[in-house]
Amino acid sequence: MLVSPEFDVMIIGAGINGAGIARDATMRGLRVLLLDKGDIASGTSSASTRLIHGGLRYLEHFEFGLVRESLRERETLLRIAPHLVKPLPITIPIYKQSKRGPLTVRAGMIAYDLLSIGKSLPRHRMLSRSETLQQSPGLNPDGLLASALYFDAQVEFAERLVVDNALDARDRGAEVVTYAPVTKIIAEDGAVTGVEFVCDGETQVVRANVIINAAGPWVDELLERVPFQTPRLIGGTKGSHIVVPAFPGASKNAIYLEAQSDRRPFFIIPWNGNYLIGTTDVRFEEDPDQVRCESWEIDYLLAETNRAFPNARLTRDQILFTYSGVRPLPWTTNEDEQSITRRHFIREHARLKNLLSIVGGKLTTYRSLAEECVDLVFRKLGKPSPACLTAREVLSSTPPREFTEAVVFSFEHELAKTLADVFLRRTMRGLSADLGLGDLEAAAEIGVRCLGWSDERAKREMENYCIKLLTLNSDSRANRF
Repeated sequence: MLVSPEFDVMIIGAGINGAGIARDATMRGLRVLLLDKGDIASGTSSASTRLIHGGLRYLEHFEFGLVRESLRERETLLRIAPHLVKPLPITIPIYKQSKRGPLTVRAGMIAYDLLSIGKSLPRHRMLSRSETLQQSPGLNPDGLLASALYFDAQVEFAERLVVDNALDARDRGAEVVTYAPVTKIIAEDGAVTGVEFVCDGETQVVRANVIINAAGPWVDELLERVPFQTPRLIGGTKGSHIVVPAFPGASKNAIYLEAQSDRRPFFIIPWNGNYLIGTTDVRFEEDPDQVRCESWEIDYLLAETNRAFPNARLTRDQILFTYSGVRPLPWTTNEDEQSITRRHFIREHARLKNLLSIVGGKLTTYRSLAEECVDLVFRKLGKPSPACLTAREVLSSTPPREFTEAVVFSFEHELAKTLADVFLRRTMRGLSADLGLGDLEAAAEIGVRCLGWSDERAKREMENYCIKLLTLNSDSRANRF
């Protein structure tokens, strides 16, 4: 696939940050190229806890600015993406052994409400022990003192939030190229002039006035392709989740708990007809492409859930699937993963004046990060910046359709290139309880009938999808495949 030879801005990485930047930049009239070595949203953006939240936990680290920004952006996303972002009630049980008692929790709740003045979501409520058990009767009653009920928001399918941003950018004139790994970054006279990438077996060189490294946990790996030594930017931590069916005593609200084994917070959240449990938070120094949910993480999440809901009695056999991702947090020598800031940074490179690298960021604040980044791009270009409109323009969405029709539509109109793209990041069929396996053969037959696939390609697409699922779930229920 050949693209235009020159752009105002090239963005490498089609996760939530890259897709958001592409949309904003295109809306402000820039010529934009968005590149990714895989599919849209195929990295960290699809591995989150799927919350659009104000960062209640950040209050403990006195990051009031980040909380205020997050709460503002939560409200913005509820307004511009109501098809994807929905209010979510969350209960925080408070036990005798909890690190934070009722007074501390209530103080945090009051601060949270004050920092989100003008919000559309209800204010918090403190519930007594009996009210808590009436609302969530399956909770462990031993040592339970009270609870706090508050509202944040959930993006059930974060993948579609990324895809919709990328497609909106495409529809406004951006070029979006997937499965196009960058092989070389070209620099001349203290500036990056272009990149070399491979797509569909062809090598192409494209020039751009500003290049944005939005590769998430692969930021440092991409910088290795620059002909200068650059400082380390990313010190990622791994987060893993398990997905289980509804279990005895499960709450209708999301539950925000303190793990008894290590006192770190985790969630048990109603999601897609099942329950999403996570996340872990551990240092990760390996290849982000090889991140997996390890056996000990599964044991940890099962044990803590069974402790919180004694009648659940969850076992490995009940796990539907697992997933893991690497948070692209700033590199630091701090050994406490929870204290690493979740703020984002846009790093300018002293020896390469038109190269920017995105460090950190999260689903909730991607839009404000993009606004900040595009403002900087215009300063780099020496042009006045038009007003950012992404906080007002509703994010366009694709109308729902029958699954069989959606498979063809995804390939023809939504930049899908494989069945995995369709199942995991377009129709979301692959995130159902059976992982989409019940529709896999029918989808491959549609490829043959409607898209001109050979029988060999159809078979390969099915095999590759099953191999991907097997790899991701190697420590949970591999026997399903």
